[in-house]
Amino acid sequence: MKKKNLSASVFVDPSEIVTHLVGLKEVRVLSYCRRGPVGELTVEQVVENPTCPNCGQRAFVKERPIVPYADLPFGGVPMTIFWKKHRMKCVNPRCSTLSFTLVDHRIAAKGAMLTTRAAKWVVKEIGSGQTVSHLARELNCSWDAVNRAMRLYGEALLKADTKRLKDTTAIGLDETLFLRRGPYKKKSWSTTVCDVVNHQLIDVVPTREFTEVARWLDHQPHHVKENLRYGCLDMSRTYAAVFSVVTPKAVQVIDRFHVMRHAIAAVDETRRRVQQVHLGHRGRSGDPLYKARKLLIIKATGDDPELQSRLQGLLELGDPNGEVAFAYAVKEAVARFYTIEDPEEATSFLQDIIDTASKKSAPREVRSLARTLRNWFAGITAWHRARVSNGPTEGMNNLIKRVKRVAFGFTNFENFRIRALLYAGKPNFRVLDSMVVT
Repeated sequence: MKKKNLSASVFVDPSEIVTHLVGLKEVRVLSYCRRGPVGELTVEQVVENPTCPNCGQRAFVKERPIVPYADLPFGGVPMTIFWKKHRMKCVNPRCSTLSFTLVDHRIAAKGAMLTTRAAKWVVKEIGSGQTVSHLARELNCSWDAVNRAMRLYGEALLKADTKRLKDTTAIGLDETLFLRRGPYKKKSWSTTVCDVVNHQLIDVVPTREFTEVARWLDHQPHHVKENLRYGCLDMSRTYAAVFSVVTPKAVQVIDRFHVMRHAIAAVDETRRRVQQVHLGHRGRSGDPLYKARKLLIIKATGDDPELQSRLQGLLELGDPNGEVAFAYAVKEAVARFYTIEDPEEATSFLQDIIDTASKKSAPREVRSLARTLRNWFAGITAWHRARVSNGPTEGMNNLIKRVKRVAFGFTNFENFRIRALLYAGKPNFRVLDSMVVT
């Protein structure tokens, strides 16, 4: 008894394909076949009594071009949908619309190379951290097809998701490197805008210039700017001017991390100068100040008596005039400033630090730190009342850098911005299900 060739006797029911692959009313399946590892499905719209969208007169079919679109895999098989379109011609000779093509956003949007459901799936996958090249392999299509769908549907999602700024009461601004270009590796910077209360990336501005960042903030809805209570920033004159001009009611809050970084830098610079003055060379492994370099900056030194004793002994050997010890004491005082709960007490304590660090007998690095603390006094002391910081913005910068690493860098800013917002902006992806992109 001969075995039957089952592959030759398999019959695919068109109605079943419509249900599982297309699932759209008034869309007819013309053919289905399997070409190697790819399934091909040809569909067309069911059109009855077509009319001209301009004059309303009857139109007839001029030609039937077939346009391929990559679709989601079905049963592990990549699918290509061939859409047999209707290119129509108006019978009215006076009509300005000579010809037009019938469209159906349920199948695919204009300008896209992916079906609508595949494009929405791509946006969700990129939001979870997938790469464009990986999705292109999954759909058996080109990188450009996936990237174009991501741009088209991703931008539409970000515009439709209007609730992202509604509950924002504090935003942070910080710069991040976008690109190095040219033979001299000229740096192009961008500005990260973050909701520091809800830990959400709001937008990425393609520059750190005052005019552009201020224009972005000024173009936000009036209720958003009125609801803004705090503006978090590092010690940047540009971003401080943006908040002062556009949202003068918002209290500017200087980030704790950057204040401590300035204090630590003052200690380190003092140590290096004293090392050079007394020994005539940079720090070496046997030098007391070189051994003390980490003890001077780590937090554990102030809480551990053994480490304190070790640091004191090293300073007695390498710091004869007590300059490094003075800088270290000021740095520890700045750290204690952030442990004070009462805002009034903290303000008075910071003023005492500035007065002490401003004395002529203080090292010049410490006097420079005092000038910095005095210039940003209001923003530094505002932290005790606001209790918000620019830390979430720094965290968003790390997420943005991850997107750049995954993509091996960007040269197109819009691609960079949309992918960063989809990944770190927490958009409401449920909006995609009901969103129409024509």
